Amino acid sequence: MSVFLSSGEASGDHYTASVARALRRLGYEGDIWGMGGREPREAGVRIEWQGEELQLLGIAEVLSSIPSLLRRLNEMADRIMQKGPKCVVIADSPDFNIPLVRKLRSKGYKGKVFYISPPTVWAWRSSRVKTIASAVDECLPLFRFEHEFLLKNGCSSYWTGHPMTEELSDREALAANLPEDLRNDKKLVAFLPGSRKVEINNLMPIMEQVACQVKDKGWHPVFSIAPGLKEKKRIMMKEHLEARKFDIYTGPGRDLLAAASCAVAASGTVAVEAMMLGCYMVVAYKLSSLSAFVARLLVKTRYFTIPNILLNAEMFPELMQSKATPENMFRETMKWLQSDDKTKAEIVREIDLARKMLGETGVYESWAKRIMGAA
Repeated sequence: MSVFLSSGEASGDHYTASVARALRRLGYEGDIWGMGGREPREAGVRIEWQGEELQLLGIAEVLSSIPSLLRRLNEMADRIMQKGPKCVVIADSPDFNIPLVRKLRSKGYKGKVFYISPPTVWAWRSSRVKTIASAVDECLPLFRFEHEFLLKNGCSSYWTGHPMTEELSDREALAANLPEDLRNDKKLVAFLPGSRKVEINNLMPIMEQVACQVKDKGWHPVFSIAPGLKEKKRIMMKEHLEARKFDIYTGPGRDLLAAASCAVAASGTVAVEAMMLGCYMVVAYKLSSLSAFVARLLVKTRYFTIPNILLNAEMFPELMQSKATPENMFRETMKWLQSDDKTKAEIVREIDLARKMLGETGVYESWAKRIMGAA
């Protein structure tokens, strides 16, 4: 008896790790194994394939890795069929995980398939919803509007809330993980260049310029090095940033957000974390030219960042592609830092409103109970 978990990026790793811990707390004694990175490994998941190789971003980047990804997909499908886990739980990474479950179904896999944080079919490539409906037994989305979209389009879906409602309920407790000098620093500005190699390479040089400018204005820039990165990349970032006299933090980026006056970050889960922790964020994203062109053709939403999508307003400034310049990033950062109390209070009210849209607590346990029911 076993449960197979598959995740290939930092956010997915966090969800599968948290589900694995919840399963153990509920008394599940079977094997929990699969693909993932550092966090699920530390949570006790028996990792047979490293998930870091899936941390790709954009069309051009994925195309160059297709042969190795196909080999891995076929190998994983064969192993799953051989071992016959009672259920398969996939998280994020749709361009790998959806073909994986399709392959399993074509091979006759009869176990239950759960999809944590299914892809943003409501925003782009909506044709994928048909595949999800046919291959996945139950989706476990993060947001109510996703849940409603999935149900409307023929998918089985279960939603009570977003996991962060319980994980990020205590800002002071998270800030307490920081060294005392950072925890009490009223001038701290957090820079989070992302958890994927490509986005880091695209945004780091720009963020470094902005950090220098912020520092010249009397603020304290601190760079986050994502714990989920490959060790070689983490060491390279650490050495590079220290050589440029920047302070760094190697723990979870959410700790920095809990203490920061403002953050500058790559678009992604971190924007929801910032919203939950009441930290204003300037959001940036830079894709390859090909990826950006395809995105402009296919993306249906006005905004890219979940807090803005929830409110249907640009609460957090979005600097995408050509707008992601040092000048724009610095201007938006200082606009917030130099805002008067009335302006800040209005944004804080918007953040509170968006936060209330994230539902109930106890999400991981409710997911784990449904998975245990299948296993």
